[in-house]
Amino acid sequence: MSDYLTYEPEDFASDDFFIHWVKSTDIAAETFWQNWLETYPFKRPAVEAARQLALITQNLPEPHITEAELDALKESVFNEIDRAEPVRRPIWHYLPKWAAAACISALLLAAGWFITRENRQADASYPQLVARAAEKYDLIEVKNLTRAVRLVNLPDGSSVILKKGSMLSYPTAFDKASREVYLTGEAFFEIARNPEKPFFVHANQIITKVLGTSFNVHAYPHEQIRVSVKTGLVSVYKASGDDAKAAQSGHSLKGLLLSANQQAIYAGDRIVRASATQEAVSPVNEAVMTFEYEERPVGEIFAELEKAYGITVVYDTTVIGKCPVTASLTGEPLNEKLKLLCKAVRASYETVGGKIVVSGKGCE
Repeated sequence: MSDYLTYEPEDFASDDFFIHWVKSTDIAAETFWQNWLETYPFKRPAVEAARQLALITQNLPEPHITEAELDALKESVFNEIDRAEPVRRPIWHYLPKWAAAACISALLLAAGWFITRENRQADASYPQLVARAAEKYDLIEVKNLTRAVRLVNLPDGSSVILKKGSMLSYPTAFDKASREVYLTGEAFFEIARNPEKPFFVHANQIITKVLGTSFNVHAYPHEQIRVSVKTGLVSVYKASGDDAKAAQSGHSLKGLLLSANQQAIYAGDRIVRASATQEAVSPVNEAVMTFEYEERPVGEIFAELEKAYGITVVYDTTVIGKCPVTASLTGEPLNEKLKLLCKAVRASYETVGGKIVVSGKGCE
């Protein structure tokens, strides 16, 4: 196997396996390169520069240019390169002069295409999505700037575990036809089932549509977008694709359909299906839990929820902690789990400072 650690961008861009990964939907290649980048993250700049070069050559037509024009362009480019280097170095810093000339030639011939593409991507950023949504809804924005997760209860009874460095915007009340939220970062969703009101997660360039299920969306800026399904059926499609309008107006699931333990990966302007790891589909630290209880002290159940979701539950152990509970909570959103448990021990809960605070009379 090639020693990719020694590769520069031009080496990657001329490697057959690398080009195959960029231009195909081969799951094996996708898995290899994502694992390789996680192992050697310092190679990301070189890989990204090479990937962009491969995408440019894939999407642009061959330039129609005479030898004289090409010679003049080369001379102009090389003169610019030989001048004093700017403080901020562009991608061309990684490339030899011949590659820089070829890339700049292609970019000059396709300026209109490139600008349109960049504008379309900018329109799909979280601020742009929220700005457009604010024209239709009164929005609530929740930010998680801490190292812990944050529980968000949505108006329809759905739960969201918002992970660190993430933001979620949603309407104060969902409309009659659909439920739409807007995410940047990462979150685990447990959606209350309602076939008449599909649930949409807008995250950068993709949309996830569900009727009632649990899944995780990883959509940090400048990172690969991943949607991992824990339970139920989920559809994932590009916000600018042909499926977007049809999916928005109907109850059917369009785009790439995912079932339990599958994930969608958005890379190179395409969406591919892959197997999801247990870690990817779990809220935070959840192992294989069924949440089935018979005469269990509620304090033990709270402890399991803390471990599964990464939350903190505060309660009076002497008044509430030993109350026995028999309940089947599997498949219920977190906030519904908490409501049922609190009802069983004559208590209620609220979120205070990122913690779940339970108070009440208890079972005595």
